Amino acid sequence: MCGGAGYVRVARPVGDPEFGQVQPCECRRQEQEARAAERLQRLSNLGPLSDARLTEDQAAAEPALAACAFADEADDQPGWLLLSGIAGSGRTELAAEMANRRIADGRSALYFVTADLLDRLRAAMNATSGGDFSFALLFEHVRDAPFLILDDLDCISPTDWAREKLFQLLNHRRNSGRRTVLVAETADLSAIGLQSFLTLDVARLELGEAAVGARYREFGGMTEEVLSQYTFDSFRAEGLGGRGEAENLPGAKALVQSWSEHPAGWLTLIGGTGVGKTHLAAAAANARLTAGDRVCFAVVPELLDALRASYRDDGEASFEAIFASLKEVDLLVLDDLGAHQATEWASEKLYQLCASRYLRRAPTLITTNVAPESLDPRLASRLLDSQRGTVQHVKAKDYRTDQEAMVVSRTRRRSRRRG
Repeated sequence: MCGGAGYVRVARPVGDPEFGQVQPCECRRQEQEARAAERLQRLSNLGPLSDARLTEDQAAAEPALAACAFADEADDQPGWLLLSGIAGSGRTELAAEMANRRIADGRSALYFVTADLLDRLRAAMNATSGGDFSFALLFEHVRDAPFLILDDLDCISPTDWAREKLFQLLNHRRNSGRRTVLVAETADLSAIGLQSFLTLDVARLELGEAAVGARYREFGGMTEEVLSQYTFDSFRAEGLGGRGEAENLPGAKALVQSWSEHPAGWLTLIGGTGVGKTHLAAAAANARLTAGDRVCFAVVPELLDALRASYRDDGEASFEAIFASLKEVDLLVLDDLGAHQATEWASEKLYQLCASRYLRRAPTLITTNVAPESLDPRLASRLLDSQRGTVQHVKAKDYRTDQEAMVVSRTRRRSRRRG
């Protein structure tokens, strides 16, 4: 209509208030709307979830119908929603649908995994130089957002500082009538000191059972076929060749086998290379898979590589999808923890994953040949917490080389790689 000019002149009779005026052409309005939607998407912090949408049939079924209705309400209508459901029930997907639904309508929405928000606030508070947001600006940005979604609210480390900041944030939003969605596994937030916010006027939606999908996933080559070959019966508890090199393999085997029958909390196997830690971990994973659990066996360096690569993907392979499955799977095996390159990103992601499972006491089996004091202190404190798990030192000769197995520190590994 405009011949590429972007504007058209309004045809009005002389004397009309709009006579001679120009207005944006339809093509320009579409461009402006697209730019506005892109800006809202960028500010939403949805990341890989920015394309997550429910199908029409899914959105038309309860409780998605009620959640979508909540998202559609006007911003000047005060309202809070608690969205709860067990692992794998789709609560993150529904939260993303609510945010994307608003953005499609030209309205803002802000999404945060609560642990990530606290990490960013902590980093902004400790920053010595300027960044995208100072602490004050970031806190104000989240505090005053017209529509805020806080995901995995009950998976934070409930320190005094975290409780204080969340209380300040939610108390301000409650008093100012800001629309807020809280997403958690349970409707009981007393463990993190926020139960007082769940008053009678907070709408509640509880999702049903976890979605049924593939029960086994691996990172690093432990396919289901390979896993099936690892059993407790095939484990050589007598050590290499039965010549008595095993110091405590029978006890380690008995411990892991007993734990795998009714897994709870964490089990960490520490020992040198080749002593059978991976065999025992795989046997436990095999037993739980046979029992019907959802299991993931991840070699830590390979897992981190997959997570990095997933930033470029979407759908089932997306970072958020992988990370959510790791947090929610019935049994997670982290094999060879400490063999990865200890970058700031890797340490942070491992901490977030482990912190989530630690707080929920989700069964997690870890193998490492790194001394605990050489690991990230945040991980080491959780591994060594006798209230949440058990640490077993596995002592034997290397099955493969018939040499004395060594537990090595990260420092020694680095020097060996340089050599």
